[in-house]
Amino acid sequence: MTVSVDLMRARLRIHEERHTEFENRAKANGGSLPRSDWWRFEYVANPYLLGCPDDRLAIRFHDVFTNQTELSREALIGILPVDDGNHFIRKFTHLLEEYAVRGGLPNLNDIPRTNVDYFADGGPIAKRIFADYVEPPRPFLVKYGSRQFLEPMLRKGEIRICPASYYSDTSHNAAIQDDEVSRVFCIPTWRERLAGKNYTDIQGHRIEYKHDDIVLPVVFDDYYLYSLCDHIYYRMPTDFGADAALIIHDPVRFTQRFISTFLAAYPDWEPLEGPVTYYDPYLDYTGFRVPESPFGKSGMSVSA
Repeated sequence: MTVSVDLMRARLRIHEERHTEFENRAKANGGSLPRSDWWRFEYVANPYLLGCPDDRLAIRFHDVFTNQTELSREALIGILPVDDGNHFIRKFTHLLEEYAVRGGLPNLNDIPRTNVDYFADGGPIAKRIFADYVEPPRPFLVKYGSRQFLEPMLRKGEIRICPASYYSDTSHNAAIQDDEVSRVFCIPTWRERLAGKNYTDIQGHRIEYKHDDIVLPVVFDDYYLYSLCDHIYYRMPTDFGADAALIIHDPVRFTQRFISTFLAAYPDWEPLEGPVTYYDPYLDYTGFRVPESPFGKSGMSVSA
């Protein structure tokens, strides 16, 4: 499923009309627009999804919408706060602008299905795990998982750490299963296609394309991955099939002991520790540097 040049050209005219509309409104209001309109203005000035096929756009819609959705302590479904740190609502607004020129909303048959039911078996398990729990005022880490693995961690200091490739196993549920040893980036080509080109040069390599954006996989060596959260997320236990959570009250000491113990066994490996970075397949292809997961959680990885 691809987007033809004629269709892109017709949709681009609508985006250009919208750009003029927002530009005039901003001028009439002394350069001011509501934040959601600035996001719309931003997108129509650079409609990076113009040449994206419908099926890939629907997957993006699913991913952005899912990451924007949160479950509260009271087991209410809502959205993340609209603040400067929330990029998902901005990208969701971009999607609405692109879908506006495609006839409305995505085809439901193109959107991936998730079978997570937060309210089965008496409600979200996180509500039971964290019942009456008060978050400490200082920084902390949370490890969600199975009690059979977290109990030895608490009682004996035994930690289970897996290769990143382990998480690609199809036996895992949809939240756990992920390709942690490669990243796929999408490079928009609508400008080139409208100009009649069918190739682009990237770092001295000519990449040819026909009627699609460039889909570029980046593959790297396997490594050990250990992920934690720096906040209590009430969706997380249900998403990942966890039945327990372990709170780590001294993240600095835990990290130091974790890394030193690992290096004692594997001295030739290089540890990488820090907050995990979100990456956007369509916007971050120029800035990718290290093998970090796109999930919003604190994480540690060890690579050779």
